[in-house]
Amino acid sequence: MRIEELLGREGPLEYEPAVYCKCKKKAPRWISRSIMNPGRRYYACINRRAGGCNFWQWHDEDSSTPFVKQLLIDLRDKVWALAKENAELRDSFADARSGTEQLVGTLQWTALTTALADKESEVFSLTGKLKKLETQRQLLVVAIIGCMCIVVGMLFT
Repeated sequence: MRIEELLGREGPLEYEPAVYCKCKKKAPRWISRSIMNPGRRYYACINRRAGGCNFWQWHDEDSSTPFVKQLLIDLRDKVWALAKENAELRDSFADARSGTEQLVGTLQWTALTTALADKESEVFSLTGKLKKLETQRQLLVVAIIGCMCIVVGMLFT
């Protein structure tokens, strides 16, 4: 959303009747933010900063009292200060979000590392049990073969 829409203002070229500069182009209508003429509207060549003509004209008469001028300056300064504060808060929020994402990543990494260590411990324990069962199976096979030899020996004696 553009600032003009937020403030209920029209854009610099959205006015009628059109005012044309010496370049034969519609001159944008700007709002002065100077200390001498705060809030006063004027026309200037759209290409004035890129070698355009030197067209410049006030749109309205200076009817502001010194009090209103000072009030406009104070309001302008407050808007600028709030815009700066808003930008700083947005930057702080972005930094906090980045820090939070890093912290979440670290916590996830820690949780995964802990889970991996638990699984490795479980694998080590199961490997020990498997070796023990393999040894018992081998002893059982030897015992069965021994028993079979005794039975066969008894049959032939």
